[in-house]
Amino acid sequence: MFAATAATIVSGAVAERIRINGYLIFTIIFVALIYPVIGSWKWGGLDAYGFYDFAGSSLVHSVGGWGALAGIIVLGPQIGKYVNGKTKNFSGSSVPLAIMGVFMIWFGWFGFNGGSVLSANP
Repeated sequence: MFAATAATIVSGAVAERIRINGYLIFTIIFVALIYPVIGSWKWGGLDAYGFYDFAGSSLVHSVGGWGALAGIIVLGPQIGKYVNGKTKNFSGSSVPLAIMGVFMIWFGWFGFNGGSVLSANP
């Protein structure tokens, strides 16, 4: 789940600039190869130096952020977003779906953070 969560960070950076097939191929490679290698650095080596990563948050956000940076460098600028130096607005798809998504993320956040340390005891 941590690897999949890191891949969702990339999806936000490359949204509207990549086709779904390309993103799925990237995600499979990212989750199967890249995240486990970098994750082993933390769990296999950095713990010996006192590195503490609460619930995997540093690892997830760092690997996701670097993956997002690599993705936007490869893809380049979003064509059509800027016209004559001004931003062209893209309207949202569905406000009710966006609101439902916010509540699902909010609800999942409590389970993810409590479950990641295998304890609900503060």
